[in-house]
Amino acid sequence: MKKLLISTALLASSAFAASITVDPASTAQKVVGFGAGAAYYQSWITAMSTSMQKDFYDTAFTGLNLSLLRLGNWKQEDTTSIAADVAIVKAGKQRLGNRLKIEMSSWSAPARLKPSGSVNGSVNGQKIKKQNTLKTSSSDPYGKFVYSEFAHWWKTSLQSYEQMGITPDYISLQNEPDMEADYEETLFDPTESGEVAGYKQALQAVRDSISTLANPPKIIGPEPLGIGYNNFEKYAKALDDKNLDGYAYHLYHAGDGNDNSGTNYLNPENFRKPMSAIAKSYGSDNKPIIMTEFCTMESAVRQQDMLGLAHIMQVGFTGGKLNGYIAWELFWGEQNGQLIGVCPGNGWSSCTEAKLYINPEYHAMRHYSKFVNPGWRVVKTTSEGNDLYTVAFRSADCDSISVIAINKGSAQSLNISVNGYTPVYAVQSAESGDKSKTITAGANIDAPAKSITTVVFTTSNTAALQCEDSPIEDPYIDPSKQLADTLVIVDYANETAATGWKSDETLGKVTFETTALDGVSKYVKVPLAGCAQDDCGYQHALYTLPDAAAVKEPLSKCKELVFTVRSIDSEDASVNIGGAGGSTWSSYQYGNTAPAGSWAEVSVPLDNEIDSTGTPFGSTQLSFNSDNAGLLIAKIVAVGCGGSSSIKGMRTNYAFNNRNAEATIFDMNGNLVWKGSKGEALNDNGTLRPSLRQGAYILKTKSSVQRVVKK
Repeated sequence: MKKLLISTALLASSAFAASITVDPASTAQKVVGFGAGAAYYQSWITAMSTSMQKDFYDTAFTGLNLSLLRLGNWKQEDTTSIAADVAIVKAGKQRLGNRLKIEMSSWSAPARLKPSGSVNGSVNGQKIKKQNTLKTSSSDPYGKFVYSEFAHWWKTSLQSYEQMGITPDYISLQNEPDMEADYEETLFDPTESGEVAGYKQALQAVRDSISTLANPPKIIGPEPLGIGYNNFEKYAKALDDKNLDGYAYHLYHAGDGNDNSGTNYLNPENFRKPMSAIAKSYGSDNKPIIMTEFCTMESAVRQQDMLGLAHIMQVGFTGGKLNGYIAWELFWGEQNGQLIGVCPGNGWSSCTEAKLYINPEYHAMRHYSKFVNPGWRVVKTTSEGNDLYTVAFRSADCDSISVIAINKGSAQSLNISVNGYTPVYAVQSAESGDKSKTITAGANIDAPAKSITTVVFTTSNTAALQCEDSPIEDPYIDPSKQLADTLVIVDYANETAATGWKSDETLGKVTFETTALDGVSKYVKVPLAGCAQDDCGYQHALYTLPDAAAVKEPLSKCKELVFTVRSIDSEDASVNIGGAGGSTWSSYQYGNTAPAGSWAEVSVPLDNEIDSTGTPFGSTQLSFNSDNAGLLIAKIVAVGCGGSSSIKGMRTNYAFNNRNAEATIFDMNGNLVWKGSKGEALNDNGTLRPSLRQGAYILKTKSSVQRVVKK
C-alpha cells in the first residue's frame, strides 16, 4: 500500500513524525457497540430539574452516541420500584432509537432464595460463602440448589421490566459470580460444589425458563470479576457453550502485571496477554465478547485516565478481539463519576450546586462511541511512532473508516494513509488541553503530547471491498433529518408569501411585506391585540412550522429560538411567545421585547417544550400574544440543535459531512454571493474564507443550513 509523504515543513514543526497505515480490505471482528452502566444513582437523575435532565440526557446519550446501556436487575421483589430506570431508558431511546441496546446483569438473587435471607454479601459484619449462594434443594431437576426458582425469578422479572417499557437485548444471570462482596451478590462456582451453587446449572435453568418468552434476550456470561489467573476460562470451560449467546468479563485483575485497578488503568498493556488468550479460544461474530464493567476504583478524577481508558479499549479491540466495551459508570453521584458526575443540588449528599461534571473518561469513550457504529468492523492498522497506539473501524457498507490514534508520548505529527479514502472529519482531546475539539481533517495531523485523535475517512468507491449490507436498524442518521447546530426555520428573504400563519378572529391577517426597512427587504407583519388582555382577552397569532424533514422536531431538539423582530409602531412591543398545537399552550418566555425603530435578535429558550419526564409537549406551532399593536418578523432560527460544534449532537454519518460538498453563500437578503465547496467556504474556526464584506451570511449545503460570519 502506498504511503503519503510527510513534507519537510511538517517535520520541522514537530519533534517526532509517525506513520499510520490502514488496510480497508483486512477486516476482523464486528462491533456490537460501546456503552456504560446505569446501575446506581438513578434517582439522582430523576431528581434533577427538567432542564438539567434534558442536558444530562443530551450529553449522555446523543453526545456519546451510545449503543449499549447496562442496567441492574433490581426486581428482586414485586414491590421494587424501577421508575427511575424506566425514565432513563425512555430518554435514551427517544434520542437514539433502537440503536441503543440494553444489557442487564443481576447483582443478587432475591433474598428469599439465599440462605442468608439478604441480598447483600455481608450480614451482621460477616461474609460466609455458603450463606451467599442459592439455597439447597432436594428436588430441583437441575441440581442440589434452587436453580428452577432462580430461573423463574429471572423470567418474571423480565416480564415486569417489559411491562414498564424496558426490554433487555442481553442479560447476564450474575454480575461477578466469583466476587465475595459486602453489597448485593450471589456466589456461583463454575459448577456446583457441596457449599456453592454452580454457574453451569443456573445457566441451563435460566436458558430453559426464558426460552418460553415471546422475545427472549440473548444470554452473555460468565462475567467474572477479572480475567487474571485463568478465572474466565474456569467458568467458560465448565458451562455448556450452547447456552451462551456471547461472552462477558470484567477487568479488575489483569493477570499480567499489577492487579490494582488504578495501576492497570495507567498500564493497559497488562491486559493484552490475558485478553489475547481469551480471544484465541472464544468469541466470534455469532458469539461476541463484551467487556461489561471496569473502572479505576479511585476516589478522585484523574486527567490521565482519559488516555488510560482509550488505550484499554485499543488493547481490547486489537489483541482482545472485543466486539463491545461497557464502562462501569455512565454517571455517579457527585463530581467523581467515571464519565459524568451528577449533582442535583442542595440536599443530595455534599452537592451544593446543581451541576453536571463531564470527566476526562467521557471524552475517551466518545472518541470511539461517537464515530463507530454497531455493525462496523475492526480493520488492520500498522503504525510507527513513539508511544503510539492505534485502532481503526470500517462501516458495514465500506463508505466510512474511523481511525483512533492514542499518543501517550511527546507531541508528534501523524501521517495517516487509508488507501482510496478521503479524510473528512477529525476531533482531538489532549490530557492537558481541550477535549473533544474539532480540528481540520487531513492525512497529516499534529498530535499534542498525551492526546487522542480520531479521524473519519469516507469514500464512494467501495466496489473492490467485501462490503456488507448495513444493519436493518441503520445506525446512520439520515442527513435530511439531521439538525445542524443552527437551523433556519423560516427566512422571509427567501419567501414570497406569509405561508403558515393564522390569527384569532379579532386580529388582523398576517401579511407578507416587501417595503425595505433598514436593509431588510422582506418580512411578515403580525398584528396583535393592541389593547390590555383584561379588555381583549388572550388573542394569538399562530405560525405552523414547515412540514419539512429538516425542521420536523426543532422545538424538542434545539435549545433556543432566535427571532429577528421589530415593533410595528413607535413603541416597543412586549410579546409573549409559546408553543401550541398537539398540546395545550406551552409558555416559552413572557415579555420579549421587539424594539421600535430597529431590528433585533430576540432569544427565547425552549426548556418548557420538554416536561419533567423528558417528554416533548408536541408543539407544532409558535404562538404570539401582546397588548401592543404587533410586530414584524424577518426570520426565525433555532439554535443549539446539536451541530458539529456541540458535544450534545455531533453527526454520526460522516459520509455526509464532506468538506468537498457543494456549498452556496447568501447574504441576509437572500442574494447568492458565492458558490464553491464547503472546505473552501469555511475557516477552521467556522468563519468565512471568501472575500466578502464583513457581516452575517447563510451557508447552505445539500444536508444543512447554517448562519456564518465574515470577520
